[in-house]
Parts: sequence; C-alpha cells; structure tokens
Amino acid sequence: MATEIKRGLSRNNAWLLDFGRAGCAAVGTLVLLELIDQPKTFVLPDTPQYCRRVVFWKDQLLAVMDMNVRLGGLPEPPKLLAVAGYQSSSGGETRFGALMLASTPVAVSVGNSQACALSELSSVWQPLAISCFEHEGVPVPVLNLGRIFASPGD
Repeated sequence: MATEIKRGLSRNNAWLLDFGRAGCAAVGTLVLLELIDQPKTFVLPDTPQYCRRVVFWKDQLLAVMDMNVRLGGLPEPPKLLAVAGYQSSSGGETRFGALMLASTPVAVSVGNSQACALSELSSVWQPLAISCFEHEGVPVPVLNLGRIFASPGD
C-alpha cells in the first residue's frame, strides 16, 4: 500500500530516515514523495547486494537502495520504502529512487545552529552525505541522493 507524503504548514524542514542497524540520516521535506508499505520488489542478479532490488512506481522501475547493507549490515526483506526525488546536478533532470526503511520517517525542524562538520560523521557516511547536523546530541548525515543512486561512470 502506498501513502502519499503529507506536506503541512509546519516548520519541519527535514525527514529523519531510520535505516535500522545502520542508523539514521536525513533528507529535505520535499525529497520524499511517497511511502510504500510491504512493497513488492524484484531481485536483479549480478548487482551489488545494497541495490539488488527494484520496484515499479508510477510506470517507472526504481532502484531500491538498502543503506543498512551499503553501510556493512546484513540484507533483510523490504518492509517499507520511501520514494525520493532528486537531481544529480543543479537544474538537472529529476530522478527517482527508493530507500529501504526500518520505520516511518519522522519530520523534524533543523536550523543553522545545528550544523556540524562532516568529519563528525563516521567514515562510512562521509562519502554519502552532503552535510550534517546535530539532532538530540548525535550527528545526522544529510544524504546526497545523487551520489547514492549514481550509476558507475556518472
């Protein structure tokens, strides 16, 4: 079952994404487009373990990124997907991908005073993040979806 992401008039400007054992990361509120509960995915042979699955969404085939596996964890069947829209470059074409989540995203308000250095993140997160902020005393990476979903040679 798919759930359209509701956009209220709140001050929340980010979604906290729970990847399970791999931890949490964030994206802007306009990035997440839809949640898919109990998604029907398909496995592609000869692909990296962290992006072995695809899902059909609005007549498109989307790569499903398992951040838990990408960051060193074990694969699990997808229970919840977040469909995200992103641009690989400023003003570029909008692309879409899906992220496997362990739980429903949480909307949060993030301000400039929460910014922290990327060096505060573990080394596995640094190449996947565009920036970082502190939330409840913990550095949270802001995902660079263009890098995460990039094809080899992009």
